[in-house]
This record gives sequence, structure tokens and C-alpha cells, in this order.
Amino acid sequence: LKRPRSFRHPNGPPTLVHLETEAKAFHNSFAKMQNITALGPKCPFTANLLSALGIMHFSNEEIKETFDQMVAPDDIISKTRVFELLKAAYGFEPMPEEMGLFVSTLGLEEDGDTSWDEIQAGCDHIREMVQGVGKNAAQYTSTGDMKDDLIKHRRMVKDPMDKYKAPMTEAQSIGWHEEEVFNERFPKNSCAETKYADEMVKCRLDPF
Repeated sequence: LKRPRSFRHPNGPPTLVHLETEAKAFHNSFAKMQNITALGPKCPFTANLLSALGIMHFSNEEIKETFDQMVAPDDIISKTRVFELLKAAYGFEPMPEEMGLFVSTLGLEEDGDTSWDEIQAGCDHIREMVQGVGKNAAQYTSTGDMKDDLIKHRRMVKDPMDKYKAPMTEAQSIGWHEEEVFNERFPKNSCAETKYADEMVKCRLDPF
């Protein structure tokens, strides 16, 4: 029997194939955690929910580790560096909607410093609030209620903007945000001779 190519001798260094296998496994696990695939997110509906924010995928311990690296040995950080803290902890820039929650929760519009205890309490508060918002995506929990509303043509309780961060269809993109709508008209302009001929045709007369 042939040994598998990824075999690693206990007393020897790892083979190149073994390192490649470990790298692929790490990449797949990281992509699964971040809901990232080569063709986009695995489920575009869950990835586009209002509750799909970075704070929901990272624990306070992970953020605290980055916090200690940035401000050690102090226990406070400038409010202007909270964005930098989240970016370093996530590995990507937080979305504007998420930063808006941090600004309102931690009062980042004001100058000064904030401690880790305040950041931790703010993260817990944001998670609780976002979890409540994410429940809006479930319109029905009963098939019977869904059929009744479908038959009676009832309007949905939650609008798409209450569920998703961006339009899910091309039709939803129209009017997604309040915008000024211009209705450009292209009227038909006819000369006097054409109007006279049209009237004769309506009277079933030959204009010629």
C-alpha cells in the first residue's frame, strides 16, 4: 500500500503537501466563519440582514485582545480610535451602520477617552439590540398564517428596509431610500395639417 502524500513522519519535518492541506483547511474554516465563498456569500439573505454585523461574529475577549495590544498598559482609549480598534479586531472595516450604533451607544461624537468596561458594556448592548432587529426578518412562523394573508392580500407588517441592509431585488432598489423623483414627459407634438388629417380619419373620411 502507498502512503498518502500528506503523511508526516513523526521525527521529520512536515511535507509540503501537508502544509498545503493545513493552509487550505484554515482558509476554508476562515471563509466559513466570515460567510465568504468564491461566488459570494453562501446565503445572500442572511448575509444582507440588518443583524449581519461584525460585532455579532467576534466576542468581547477577541476585541479585548486587540484593545490590550493597542493601549497596554493603559485601560483607556481615545474615542477617535474606536474605529481603528474595531478594524484591527475584525480584520476589515466595520460597516457605516455598525459605526453609527457605536457612535450613539458610546457617545463617540464627543471628545475624550473611553474605558474597556464602557466598550464591553456597549458591545453587549449593541448585540442585544441587533438580535431584536434580526427577528424582523422572520415574517411568519406558521404556514397557516402565511396562506391566510396570501389569500386575503394582507400587506406585510415589516417593510424590506426593516429587514435588509440593501435591496434584494431590482424592483426593491426603486424607492429604497427617500429620493426626489422626476417624471420626464415626452408629449406628442403634431402640426396643424397632421391634426386635421387625424380628425378626418376619425370621421372615416379619406384625407387624401
